[in-house]
Amino acid sequence: MNAKKLFVIACYYDGSNNSIFECVDSIQKYYKSPQIVVIDSNSPDKSYFKKLKQKKIIVYNAKNRNYDTGAYWYAYKKFKKVNFFYFLQDSVIFKKNLSKYEKKDLTTFRYFLSLNKVGGQKLEKTSKNLQNRIYDLFVKKNGKKNHDIYGFDFIQQIKWCKLKLDKTDYFLPKVWLSVFGPIFMCKRIVMKKLYKKRFNRILPTNKLEQMCMERLFGIAFQQEGYDVSNSIQGEHFTTPFETFNFKKKFFKRK
Repeated sequence: MNAKKLFVIACYYDGSNNSIFECVDSIQKYYKSPQIVVIDSNSPDKSYFKKLKQKKIIVYNAKNRNYDTGAYWYAYKKFKKVNFFYFLQDSVIFKKNLSKYEKKDLTTFRYFLSLNKVGGQKLEKTSKNLQNRIYDLFVKKNGKKNHDIYGFDFIQQIKWCKLKLDKTDYFLPKVWLSVFGPIFMCKRIVMKKLYKKRFNRILPTNKLEQMCMERLFGIAFQQEGYDVSNSIQGEHFTTPFETFNFKKKFFKRK
């Protein structure tokens, strides 16, 4: 494939909904001759392969058991000539062409402020020791809180993240911006930097670990110097899931 940019969709299909078809249709609607690949995440129902191929979509029976993270790295390693990636879940729908964001090295779809503790808290004011960038993002001019901060769901997630990060060149900070999904678009150089620091070895095998990847991608991006708040929809807790340019649907999946 000689495409300069590629839409990578991680898909788990059980026949209960048509989300993958809606996702593909929305991309084809707003982009001219887009190159789209679907990485199957060990779906129990693979009847959708034939339907997608009729839409000229490439489907890989990758037997991926590592959620969207595994699908992203599968595509990165397979398509070595692609310079720009849209890394997507099958439950997203485009409502507009987003090509203008391709000028940036990295653009997330949503983000949220995180901390390395279980649970969340209301930010009435920002601690003095936080970086100015965080202060500007999450505190209003009048000093009142602008956004909430959200940690992990369970202590086991923190332990898992620390264990995995110890095998890379990244570390668990006190505060950072996480990548919702994780869903994002980036230049190849971004993933190359993560790959060189062994981030690709962090592969979730269950839902709790997959939820950790939102935090871990945010940590890796931040420590590479990228601005995770450069996003399509904005801050997670204050923005609806359907905006004028993008929509995220939700399904009960394991």
